[in-house]
Amino acid sequence: MKPILEKAILIVTATVSILTFTPFDKDLSIDSTASLITHIKTENEENHLRAFTFVQETIHFNDQGKPKDTTTWYEAIRYPKDFRIDFGDPEKGNANINRNDSIYVFRGNKLVHKGPEMQEFLILEGGLHYYSVEETINRLQKLGIDTDTFTKSTYQDRPIFIIGAKEGEHSKPQIWLDAKELHAVRRFSKGKKGELYEVRYDGYKDFGGHRIETWIEFWLDGKLIQTERYNQVDTTPDLSDEDFDPSKFGSIYWFKK
Repeated sequence: MKPILEKAILIVTATVSILTFTPFDKDLSIDSTASLITHIKTENEENHLRAFTFVQETIHFNDQGKPKDTTTWYEAIRYPKDFRIDFGDPEKGNANINRNDSIYVFRGNKLVHKGPEMQEFLILEGGLHYYSVEETINRLQKLGIDTDTFTKSTYQDRPIFIIGAKEGEHSKPQIWLDAKELHAVRRFSKGKKGELYEVRYDGYKDFGGHRIETWIEFWLDGKLIQTERYNQVDTTPDLSDEDFDPSKFGSIYWFKK
């Protein structure tokens, strides 16, 4: 799923097989961001993912594109707004906790930063089932995504929906979703200095009836900077409010239960 603000680059949190039907032949009614969100909510309302945990192998790359270090991260997600990453050895006290659109950053067992932060990936991966269509769109707009722009295209021989940009407009904040499986395959966002961040989702597998990515790549201005491999995925984790409570940091760890 570092420095204080790196999670904006390295968070966290689609598949690429060949279609056997004509792109969009079953999705002619999906022609806007609102209709896509409505469709996702309808398709998954009874069996949407509520939470999951995993242990992640994280590799960072240098400017030459070569691996420079490998670490283990422990990650927990509970929709719609809870997300926690413990970086490496928990005894070192390094973690980011996102709760209710706020971020709490711990380094060396000390709180070194807190402030507002909305995690983009939480919205379409599961959060939308807790929001109305209007609120979902509003949250995407707050992240700089032009929800009035909706495009149908293809990616790696599969039809996709693009929220936020026309085909080829990679410099704009946008999200790509697989048109059949309805999960994210690619995401673009802009940094404070105009840099372009890209996230690629792949390796989707079935866990307890839920399709979850197991491989993510992070790119900065066209250069690979990080990869993530999910292991030990659990879609029925024993998570409580305390796991995401900053005041409990240092005494509560979901992966030690």
